[in-house]
Amino acid sequence: MPVRRGDPESAGVNPYRRLSASQVILWKSCNRLWYYTYMERLKGTLPPQIIRGNAVEECICRVLRDTPVLVAADAADEMTSPLMEDGSPAYDNPLAWPAPTLVELSEDEWPTDRVSLEAWAMARADVHFEACWEAAVLDWESIPNRVGSADAADPDEGLAMTRAGLRLHLDQVQACIEAGGGPGLADWRKGGSRGDWPAPDGFPRVWNEVHPAAHDSGEITWCEAWEVARPWFVDPDAGQFKLTTSHPDEWFQGEYDMVYDWTGKIRIIDLKASIGKGDRSGGYIEQLRLYGWLWWETHGHADEVEALEIWYLGPGTVKDVPRPSAEELEGLTEELSELYLKIHSRDPSIDECPPEPAPLRYFDEGGIPSAKPVDPDPRARCIRCDLRGVCEGSEHELELPLERSIDRFGHRWPVTPLGEIVTRVNVVGEVSGLRGPNLAADGTVDLSFTLQEGYDRAKVKPSRYGSPTDVTRSIRDGSRVRIDNAMASVWRGEVVLDLDAKSSVEIAEDSDSAPIVDVETKVNAIGRVWSINAFPDGAGVTRWSITIVDQTGSAGVVAFKQFIPIAAAGVSRGDEIAILNGEIGEFNGQPQVRIGPGGRLVLLREASEVPDF
Repeated sequence: MPVRRGDPESAGVNPYRRLSASQVILWKSCNRLWYYTYMERLKGTLPPQIIRGNAVEECICRVLRDTPVLVAADAADEMTSPLMEDGSPAYDNPLAWPAPTLVELSEDEWPTDRVSLEAWAMARADVHFEACWEAAVLDWESIPNRVGSADAADPDEGLAMTRAGLRLHLDQVQACIEAGGGPGLADWRKGGSRGDWPAPDGFPRVWNEVHPAAHDSGEITWCEAWEVARPWFVDPDAGQFKLTTSHPDEWFQGEYDMVYDWTGKIRIIDLKASIGKGDRSGGYIEQLRLYGWLWWETHGHADEVEALEIWYLGPGTVKDVPRPSAEELEGLTEELSELYLKIHSRDPSIDECPPEPAPLRYFDEGGIPSAKPVDPDPRARCIRCDLRGVCEGSEHELELPLERSIDRFGHRWPVTPLGEIVTRVNVVGEVSGLRGPNLAADGTVDLSFTLQEGYDRAKVKPSRYGSPTDVTRSIRDGSRVRIDNAMASVWRGEVVLDLDAKSSVEIAEDSDSAPIVDVETKVNAIGRVWSINAFPDGAGVTRWSITIVDQTGSAGVVAFKQFIPIAAAGVSRGDEIAILNGEIGEFNGQPQVRIGPGGRLVLLREASEVPDF
């Protein structure tokens, strides 16, 4: 089972705060870099090299999905998978899948040896690659935080890597031939159950007919071996992250590239459209070991993994990654669960994430450790770090603003440094219109009421990201309560207090005083644009979202639909901007400035006028 659909919210896990292999690798490379990336949302830019990786992987998967007894070498792509509204494969709609409707080719067109099968596979790559490359370019160009030009990515290099990946797969097909088809050949020839997550091949999940390539008996043919050896892989038509696997306790998730099982055991493959040099090759090893652990965790702690492999498609070589031992698997469970509790079940402070980078590692082509495997300079990683300008662990100086006021539109606006924006408030008042409280199975409390203090009032309700757990059992209409750590906002002129797991509601002491009128919901902020995270595309994205930084910290800026300023279209990474009359908010622990009615965006200096990041 290469996919395990998760339900993190039912387990009390924030779906946006789960561990992944990339996060673990980043944490181990530098705790502070993880903090800036995930707590302050200071993510780096995306270069055009990702075009190559996305196009290559998609093209390989599209060829693997084809079958040589139904698809001619030069035929147009007819294997498009039907999808549900959320982008998941529509396995429960058997009539929508294309393969059962295709006409079988005459047997004299079927490949009969490796040479002819390879020729068919390379021809299929030629059919698919141009569309895959164009889709990858369009996808990259839709990313607001991209940097560089698509011309820097070489399609010829990508096609060569695609062919290298297909040859490595054909090595598995040949091994299947030499092994007589493996232990599953007889059952496959009979047809029958395909499992809950069959390898994408154009057929539905429930399809009990005998495959057109299958023979009744005799030695396995090359066309049969192509079908039997086909690995599970991410369906190239599926939506992003629709085929991930979640840990049984929901706090970790990952997505395999390819999983072979024709031997009766599991071989997990990670495709890398690179030559395998540089520090990242060390992270790839860690990634594969974590995938081996995730398989073990999601399969009843049965060690079914036969091999872990990185396929470096630049040189076309396979790097074998040692499998974790039973003791190491158990140790990983303890280590990773502790890491999750440390950095995701709560918001760690910056002091808990010291700027102490791991040594920079060196690898040669194919992911082979270099003669000098580690840089002797303990700060070598900092030299190449995108965030060296905002980290006190580096000597790199970055010009960032720190303003307390600004004159605009005939008025002096007080400015709050980003690190001083207060997103949580404490308020005291009397309860009225109480609904609930109702205790949920996960221990959270669902309640809502109006908090009143004299003529002032605020609406109190659970936040969209979770409900509180710390609520007094004595709450009732007329009781005087103290609310701590609520997120304040304004909706149609009314103060709204959102409660989440960090919030609490207690009976107030006689001496408690925290008037509603003192709640600040507006802020003016100045910062440099670190990244553009979202821009309306006329399809699914309806918001403008950026991250800004100043000398004290970072904050997100977001505007929705009709409140997106016209000037937002001209904002670029590195610009210095001001947000005037913004609304204070919070998203996953990061301060957020929302542009709503009356909010203004002002461009102060363009990126070209300020030293580069």
